[in-house]
Amino acid sequence: MVLKVNRLVLPSALVLAFASPSCETEFSVNGNYQITPIVIGLLDHTDSTHIIKITKAFLGDGDNLVYAQNPDSNYFVAVDAWIREIEPLTGDYTGREWNLHDSIITNKSTDGAFYAPYQKVYVFYEDSLLSDMEYELTADLEEGAHTITAKTGLIDGFGVASTILQPTWKINFASATVDEDKDYKFWKFLVTEGTNAAVYNYKYTMNYRETYTDLTTADFSIERNDGDVIQESPSTPGGHTQTFAGLDFYLWVADVIEAGDPDVMNRRLLGIDLKVSIAHRDLDQFMDVGAPVTGIVQNKPEFTNITGGLGLFSSRLIYEVKNYKLDPNSIKELCTGQHTQPLVFCSWYTDDAAESYYCP
Repeated sequence: MVLKVNRLVLPSALVLAFASPSCETEFSVNGNYQITPIVIGLLDHTDSTHIIKITKAFLGDGDNLVYAQNPDSNYFVAVDAWIREIEPLTGDYTGREWNLHDSIITNKSTDGAFYAPYQKVYVFYEDSLLSDMEYELTADLEEGAHTITAKTGLIDGFGVASTILQPTWKINFASATVDEDKDYKFWKFLVTEGTNAAVYNYKYTMNYRETYTDLTTADFSIERNDGDVIQESPSTPGGHTQTFAGLDFYLWVADVIEAGDPDVMNRRLLGIDLKVSIAHRDLDQFMDVGAPVTGIVQNKPEFTNITGGLGLFSSRLIYEVKNYKLDPNSIKELCTGQHTQPLVFCSWYTDDAAESYYCP
């Protein structure tokens, strides 16, 4: 694209005035600075610690990356914030409320542009938030100079099939004999969707132990992200079936764990953990708006549900089930199968005591 610029001819006296060393003209590309509160907070009724970040936007004529590394550029001096519980059908306050207090987190990643690893946040503790209620955030900043409010519902009604919650239930990823890809099985379970939910992310983590030739051991965990499922209607939830493919599991294990280490005598599966992360509709929209632009059009919309500021006050739900075991066919495939046999897995399950791949 070629831009045509018209040449501006200045009178000679005006040119001299601009060129004269006795005339200094200072200007800023920035307008008048206005304090803008920035809020990021997510509630989860299954958790007991709830963290909300309340900062302010900053503006300066210098390098903004330098400002970002200075906490004083981001913090308010005086913050009085609280959460109140609301009955959604009537809009009435239930009488339960919580004041937030400031706290310092010490493990913020240092890879980002902002100051780290220490950051000030605002916290309240409650292990009995109600998933069918709404919660309102109100904050008075700098002794009345600014006020922000926001409201969110929680993820209500989510559940998984009770069969996979039984203590004796085991994952079935393989047939008794695996000769072809069709002989692998699928781990499937029904999901009851939650009100206000928009996106479900499914992951599982495999925990295992390595035993070395000097008889020392070390424990490891590897996590597989199996992708997202979209809920079509957050207001009127339904259900869906989540499926993990057995073939994908064994190919993934073979790809992530290195074979052929002479110091590794054997490996044992300790368990598999399921993790479901569920995003509220507002959180999903906020993430969509914040995603990198990949098309020709570079204009991006703005999303916030903060009155008096910018950012997001919303909710999520993290659901976890720990320590699933593989069924006999699946553990056999892990130890002796075509994809994972070189990884020297063995079974410590007592039911496999008579098998060649058993290791007590």
